[in-house]
Amino acid sequence: MIYFLHGGETQKSRKRMHEVLQNLSHKRPNSEVFKLTEENWNESQFDELVSSQGLFDQKYIVILDFLFSNKEAKEFVLDKLKSMQDAEHWFLILDGKVDVATVKKIEKASYKTQEFEKAEKKKPAPIIFSITDKLLNKDKKGLWVSFLDLTRRGIPAEEIHGVFFWAVKNMLIAGKVQSQKESGLAPFSYSQALSGGRNYKSVELQNMSSQLIQMTHRVRRGEGELPVMMEKWILEM
Repeated sequence: MIYFLHGGETQKSRKRMHEVLQNLSHKRPNSEVFKLTEENWNESQFDELVSSQGLFDQKYIVILDFLFSNKEAKEFVLDKLKSMQDAEHWFLILDGKVDVATVKKIEKASYKTQEFEKAEKKKPAPIIFSITDKLLNKDKKGLWVSFLDLTRRGIPAEEIHGVFFWAVKNMLIAGKVQSQKESGLAPFSYSQALSGGRNYKSVELQNMSSQLIQMTHRVRRGEGELPVMMEKWILEM
């Protein structure tokens, strides 16, 4: 019989494996436990455990502990699924993230399968994009205050720089095309860029784009710090 535990949350899956092992050992107090890992993997030993019959009603509990990173071991185990399913011994398969095809194959032969995936962390609201309104409206004071606020919050200057460049680039694009579809921008982004672009001359936007690009080159050459350059850029708008 097979009990399959897998997934990216390895601490939880391993904890569950120990719980299952404890329960099985309680039901079969005379069971001998074998643990096979990448380090001690042996095809002959595993084959013997799968095919052997326990003497005097003695049954085995075999743990396959993260074997699937070994391609040969994985293929060997998959070939033995039917025999493992029919055996009187228990086979606990514990592994991390496993490909879908392998999971489906093992599930069909398993007494039970449990998946342990890490819960996705909720991403914080993108407050960084709040600064774009000030840039689009050519609100120099508001832009400067927002910039200082974001840096105090710990937002990296590189991320704010990226938002500035993205906004300027979109305004340039929107000013050169005849429609949203032609721009390749999302409808809302196009509408914002088109409206914001009216607050700048084309040559201003081109200069702003060049200046933002030059900032990154200067930082790489060690000619200054990006936060200082960006604050100066805002104040000189």
